[in-house]
Amino acid sequence: MKNLLSLTGMLLLICIDLFPQVAVNTDGSAPDPSAMLDVKSSSKGILLSRMTFAQRNTITNPAEGLIVYCTDCNTDGTGLVSIFQGGQWKTINLSCYVPTAPTAVTQIPSVTQITWNWNTVPIALGYKWNTVDNYNTAIDMGSATSLVENGLLCGTGYTRYVWAYNACGVSPLTILTKTTLMCSPTNCPVNFTDARNGQVYNTILIDSQCWMAQNLNIGTSIIGSADQMDNGVIEKYCWGNLESNCTVYGGLYQWAETVQYLNGATNSTSWNPVPAGNVTGICPAGWHLPTSTEWTTLTSFLDGLALAGGKMKETGTAHWAAPNTGATNSSNFTALGSGYRFNAGNNFSSLTYYTYFQSSSEADPFYTWNRSLVFDSESVSEIAYPKVWAFSVRCIKD
Repeated sequence: MKNLLSLTGMLLLICIDLFPQVAVNTDGSAPDPSAMLDVKSSSKGILLSRMTFAQRNTITNPAEGLIVYCTDCNTDGTGLVSIFQGGQWKTINLSCYVPTAPTAVTQIPSVTQITWNWNTVPIALGYKWNTVDNYNTAIDMGSATSLVENGLLCGTGYTRYVWAYNACGVSPLTILTKTTLMCSPTNCPVNFTDARNGQVYNTILIDSQCWMAQNLNIGTSIIGSADQMDNGVIEKYCWGNLESNCTVYGGLYQWAETVQYLNGATNSTSWNPVPAGNVTGICPAGWHLPTSTEWTTLTSFLDGLALAGGKMKETGTAHWAAPNTGATNSSNFTALGSGYRFNAGNNFSSLTYYTYFQSSSEADPFYTWNRSLVFDSESVSEIAYPKVWAFSVRCIKD
């Protein structure tokens, strides 16, 4: 037997010398030009040397690239392929694959939001999404393959980024792109009539928001020395107790009157519960009081608080004191210097110098968030003022 094995080895060496490429192919084909050994079979594979971890480590001077099957190298005692590389044995976990990149599918836009979608990657544990190309700061979506992004500008293109990941690593980047729907006046008429008193209001579409272009003027006038009451009648102040000022500048309203005492709200207590949706208050049907967030959306679109005031103010000095700094009214919001009523008593102030706008958003039981414009600045201020002070109201369409 020993002689037979020796003879077999000699014959193999002779074959290798005579034929530098060897093919073991059931179809009789020649070896591939790139291979020293080419094995082809439709029913059998190549079997590597099988040995335990201890046996593998007794191999003397293993060659770089030597491959064996280690029968107990896995953490659970099962086998792994081992390769000698860089002076040490390394195991190859054949079950660990990095996921492929997610495939972008149809992105669904509206005027101010986009629903971002991508396909499931079979071996992914989860996905990360970001507004910038940075995996480390991305939002972990878990297994979700869709995200709704709100607060976008109409008619604007957006690019977003998504990755798949699992325990083995992170996929290549997938880029998602979509443009929001164009701004449209479909739901923003040129003007409308308040059916309650026949008052006609102009309107203006700013980005995707439809605003009244004039201050609200609704209710029965009461003198400035009296507080507005929860009596089932909308009450207003006219600056200086002159109805003619309501005609030009609109009415002035305390906060509780503005929200019509909804859910028990007063000028010194919070509503309970806090309304979940739009608050109509004293606005006409189909319109509502703007939240502080909706005011922020407006001023952000007009280049932020530092500049938005000039774009919102009527030009000239007919309804603003000089110098009416920065006034361009490029937004057509046409804010006037309506002044305000403060504290108790007959205290009206700052006609043509300041204007303050109510929001439906409380700061605390005594204060509410407002926006103010001033005659000598192009900025807008976001400040919490007492609910008992009376300010102008602009409504925004539902």
